[in-house]
Order: sequence, then C-alpha cells, then structure tokens
Amino acid sequence: MPWIEPHQNERHWIAQWASTTPLTDRWMTAGAVHYLPCHALIVITDGQAIWNINGHRIHVAFGELIAIEQNSVIKVLEGGSLDAAGWQIQFQTYALFNNAQEVMKCEWHVPAGNTFQKVQLTGGFLTSISDHLREELPDEVGRSMVENQHLLYGLLTYVYRTQPSEPQTIEEGIKQSIAYMQEHYDEVITREQLARIAGISQWHYSRKFSELCGKRPSDYLAAYRIYRAQEQLLLTSAKFQEIAKKSGFEDVHYFSRRFKHFTGVSPKNYAKTLQRRRVVSMSPLSAEVLIELGIIPHAVMVTPLLLSGHQRQLFKQHQVELLEVPQYVINIERIQQARPELIIGHYLTEDTKKKLRTIAPIITGLTLDADLLLTQFAELFDKREEAVKRQLQMKNEVNAAKQQLKAIIQSAAAVMVLRVEPFGYRYLGGDSTGVSQLLYQQLGLSLPESLKAGEAWFNPCSIEQLYTADPDYLFVEIRVMENFRAEENMEKLKESSQWKNLRAVQHNRVFYIETSLWIDGCGVVGQKIIMEQVVSCLIGPQTDGAQ
Repeated sequence: MPWIEPHQNERHWIAQWASTTPLTDRWMTAGAVHYLPCHALIVITDGQAIWNINGHRIHVAFGELIAIEQNSVIKVLEGGSLDAAGWQIQFQTYALFNNAQEVMKCEWHVPAGNTFQKVQLTGGFLTSISDHLREELPDEVGRSMVENQHLLYGLLTYVYRTQPSEPQTIEEGIKQSIAYMQEHYDEVITREQLARIAGISQWHYSRKFSELCGKRPSDYLAAYRIYRAQEQLLLTSAKFQEIAKKSGFEDVHYFSRRFKHFTGVSPKNYAKTLQRRRVVSMSPLSAEVLIELGIIPHAVMVTPLLLSGHQRQLFKQHQVELLEVPQYVINIERIQQARPELIIGHYLTEDTKKKLRTIAPIITGLTLDADLLLTQFAELFDKREEAVKRQLQMKNEVNAAKQQLKAIIQSAAAVMVLRVEPFGYRYLGGDSTGVSQLLYQQLGLSLPESLKAGEAWFNPCSIEQLYTADPDYLFVEIRVMENFRAEENMEKLKESSQWKNLRAVQHNRVFYIETSLWIDGCGVVGQKIIMEQVVSCLIGPQTDGAQ
C-alpha cells in the first residue's frame, strides 16, 4: 500500500487500530528509550512519570491521554517510584478517495501541539473503557475488531475536542506578568516592563494587580525573591552576597533588611529558627518522619482513602491539621490557607512548584526511603542526634525481624507482592524504594527468579507471568483508587486456572495487604508494622489465605 501525503483540503480519513499493549517496566525505567513506528495513544491509568518526547520534557499523570505521531522517540527521564502505569494503543491512518472507493495510507498530525498532544480524560470515560484496557485471561475470546475500533475512536474523540478561544483578558495579562517575574526574578524588573507585558498602563497595572493578588507588584516580587533566598540558605553553602545577587538584590544590606522584614530574623540566623516555623508537608510520609525527629508540622496534605491508621492517629495526637484532597490532586488554595513558612515534599511537577513558590519557600525532591529521609531532615532541622538514635532503633527492629524470618530467608523461598488494579496487574520490583527496599534489601527475602529483571517499583504482570513466577508466599494488594474498584479484576483472577494452581494458593499462603500502609505508609512507624505483618504471615498461623 503506497504512502501519500494528503492535501490540505482533504477531509476524509479513517483510523485503523493496530494493537493495545500495557506499558512494560521499561516505561518506568529512567534512561529507557522507546521508538514508535505507528501513531499511538497512551492512557495513563495510575501514577505519573517524566518523559522526553521528541526533545520536549513532559510530565504525564493518572487520567491523561497522550496522542503521539508515528516515528516519535520517547525517553524516560523519571519513572521508578513515581509508579506510572498505562496502556499504549497503536494505529494507522488512511485517506479516502473517489467517494470512499479507494483507501491509501496517509500522514496524521495531532490537532494541537508539535508531534504530540496531552489531554485529560474524565473519570467516567476511564471507567467506561476499563474493560477494554483490563488484562484478558487466556481462556477468554479476544476482543473483536469492532471493540478495538470503538476504543480507538473514543480516545480520538477526546484528542479532537476543541477548547473555546477567547481574547486575552486583563487578568490573563496580569498572570503573564507574574510568570515573567518568576522567570526573571534575579534580574532588574520595572513596573513599566510588567505593565507592557500585561498590555495596560502602569497605573492601571498596579491597581489591577493589587485587586487580583492582594498586594502591590513590588511587594509580590520582593516576597518571591525572599522565598528563593530562604531556599538557597537552607540548601546551599553560598555566601550572603552571592545569595542576595542570585535572588535579585544588588545591595546586600538592602537584602538583609528586606529578609528580616519578611522572616523576622537576619539571613545569618534564619536556619537556626527553622524548627519553630510553620511547616506544611505534602505527604504523610514526610510528616511522620518529621514527628519522629520532634518537629511537629503545622499541616499535612492527605488523601483520606489512602491515609493509614497509624498516621491518622499520629497526626491527631500531635494536632497536625489534615489538608484533605482527592487522590492525585494538589490543592494550592488549601495550602495557601494554611499560611506555611516552609513547604516540603517528595516529587512535585514543575507546574506545581511554580504555584507553590508564590506561597513560601519549598524543598522538594526528597527521598521516599524513611531511613534516608531521617538523614535529610536531620541536616535541614539540625536534628542529627535524634536521627542517629531513631535509625539505630530501626536497624535493631530489622535485625529482630530477620532473626525471626531466618528459616524463610535461608530457604530462599520466593516472596511476591502482587498489585491487582482496575486495569490489570503489577508486581513489586526487588530493587526499588519503600516497601521494596524493606522486603528484598533489608530483610533479605527472595523475589521469584523470573521477576528479578523488573526495574520499576511496580512492574506490569500478566497472568502467565504470575503463573511462571509461582511464588511460595504471595502478598496481594487490591489497589485502592477513588472512583475505581479492583475487586472485579481480583475475582476474575481467582477464577483462572493459573491462580488455582499457584503453590501459594494451594498451600494457603496468600495474604491481603492494605495500600494505605504498605504503599503509602511505609515510614518510620509504618515500617515496623509492616515487618510485624510479614513475620506473622510467613511464620505464624496462616489463616488469612485465599479461598
């Protein structure tokens, strides 16, 4: 079939489904490169990741659809513990000629964007296509071409949805000037420049800015510069003069005066006052570790459905305000209402960081490993003695658990953690962070040989892979997600012959675990609780098996 380039006036074309495949663990492995020979639609069904698509850095997250033109190259920049999962639907496009009498292969371009386009799917649509994206059991009849085409065109409908275009408003002009401040805060910025960017007069700009932002442009810029200076004081060893210049202050004495006006202390003494500042944690894990060091955060952002019992009790005991948000949502307004003096978190997107940087200094990119997080916070808050003491206690707890599990460890019995999701199955890798580090590195348990190649935190797992792995002990996490249920997928798995023939199933060695504890609650306290559960399951009375 010849290749043609359609003319601009050609309106009629069709899309032909080619394949639907789950994203493999290589899509979660930093440095992995993927070449797309066909056009593709990638649906992200869980987690998030950072990719480079044809030279453009892009953040992808749960519920998003990425349309990508053929011959594109995608490099994974960050995956691993970001826990991305999804499906790739490849397709070809054909042009229709002579009243649809002739069909010829043609080029296709995304309607908006350069070689790729990202759109947000609704929860209802994701639910409606869950059956199409769910891993099919081997004894089921394959999807018909009609079903595959229906899935493809349903996704393409989202790609071609157009957003109404409106002329720039004064508010949008103000936002553009704010973006300019954030990008050039280390340079000389005048009100004339900002008003020109907003497209209004200087007098009108100052008045409208104050109405929208609650402060004058000069005060907004000064606060933003001070926040960046606070971050540098905490994270670098640079001298005050250098920090002042990098923050947009040419005069170090003026910088010191402004800094003290905003923080109440001089730049020299700022780090010493960190322990008594209003800290807002972007995750329960960070808040839990802070509390273990004697630092009580003012507030913590939580998804109630995923908050473990021990963390809820800990936060209540220490009167930590819970900023409750839906899963995968960061509520900037709630954080702003908490009036933080420092915001800390693990992974934040560039867009989220831009918004948070207008509220307070932020420290992000923190590890998900509780032991290492103790060290990071100890340096930041000058709590080294407390951290060493707690780390020694954690080490002793691990050694005690290893002693109890000695027979299991020496026998090299295969221990597997299976995640059952609304859209398929995944397994916990053996060389990642969090509970993976705890089970396979610290405790020394053995992952099934056939699964050791998995490089991601959670790796795609087919029914056949599970059957091949055939673990001696199987921990099952029925994934908890808002608006989606994985129980139906669990029931289908139980009905399969592969499940019934697993050694762990036949010997009553299947144990169900909670997402809120094992995945989201593996902190200083949570780690001990998880080890107690592991010991109880592997060497205690095994009465919680699969039916």
